[in-house]
Amino acid sequence: MPLARHLPGPALLVATAALLAGCAQPGQLGHESDAVPSASAAPAPTTEPALPGVPDVPVTQAGSDARGRLDRPVDISTPGPAELLVRTEVLQPGQASGWVRHPGTVITVVRSGTVTVQRADSCEPRPFGPGEAFFLEDGRPNELRNDGPDPVVLTRSELLAPGAPEREPAEPAC
Repeated sequence: MPLARHLPGPALLVATAALLAGCAQPGQLGHESDAVPSASAAPAPTTEPALPGVPDVPVTQAGSDARGRLDRPVDISTPGPAELLVRTEVLQPGQASGWVRHPGTVITVVRSGTVTVQRADSCEPRPFGPGEAFFLEDGRPNELRNDGPDPVVLTRSELLAPGAPEREPAEPAC
């Protein structure tokens, strides 16, 4: 008599899994693969958890995430439709943005190096390092500087009115 007739439902599943696991090759069923992926291989798409009524969306992560912690609460609103600009910027040692005004709200994450931020409302220079983020209010003049020996890499996210410039020159405030 076949084994399947003598095993109850859950036991049959366990027995089948045990038999299949013995046949698994490296890289299957949780076994580690001895193969080393090539450096040029693209990351495998993953699927974000589904929300009720929303289909799963394949997402490929390329390792370019920028995450930083803000030191205070931030309120953001727009009076109408807005465009989102996300850009990576590099400030070389000794380089500064000059005094500018952003016609939208800006959140910037420091990816590497240390940037000095000076805002017109306080005039006290404040350094931000890797993993930190800062918020620049709509229309308030500011200047970013790299006073250190290494390049500063920033990822800036900005909400703008459609067609508005990213920044405008401003008179030095401090």
